[in-house]
Amino acid sequence: MNRGRANTNNVAADFAVLRWFLLFGAASGLLFALLVSRPSLQSFFFFKGDKFPIARYSYWCALSLTQLLGLSGAYAVCVAKRLLGSRISQWRLLPAALIIALAAPVLYLLTPVMNDRIGLNWDFVAAPLAFLFLLSVALCVVSGNVKWLPLAIVWTLIFTAIGVGFIYLYARIAGPDNYYTYVQWPVLFATFSLSFGSWLIRRRVWNSKRASYA
Repeated sequence: MNRGRANTNNVAADFAVLRWFLLFGAASGLLFALLVSRPSLQSFFFFKGDKFPIARYSYWCALSLTQLLGLSGAYAVCVAKRLLGSRISQWRLLPAALIIALAAPVLYLLTPVMNDRIGLNWDFVAAPLAFLFLLSVALCVVSGNVKWLPLAIVWTLIFTAIGVGFIYLYARIAGPDNYYTYVQWPVLFATFSLSFGSWLIRRRVWNSKRASYA
């Protein structure tokens, strides 16, 4: 009976973790969408291109920082409510936070060099994949086990595919409209955040199994 009650409590805690990460992820995505779409901030985030606005360095800094803000907020709430079991060491959290905060800005700085070497495929293919790879590395840093990197990459790709698929369906149904930005970023940030939240749940399960075998 005690084991059944413990399992019930764990399931409830797992859903609570996912709920908080989903909420904070969507909220941070909405914040980013509101910032970059604000008319008074257009010159701060974009400069005029030949055919369409081009994002400045500040745009990519804001993207990573708002994403980090959402993840940090969700994690802080889950720790405060004791939903994740043991806390993660600061020596793991800080490097993971740095990776998330610097991922998009650093890739943006590399863009001119990489475009000269491999062409525009860097912008549209390699850079997004590199961004997802860095998020996967952050998951491994949090876990403290680099051996899980292949699993973390697959984990991140699955959640990203879910988010992109949802955005694609919205675009197919609603078509291009003024609300696309307010759907795109909350959905993407929410799925990224869910990948982290669900990974932390699995980390707790793996740690508990390891402790039981010890």
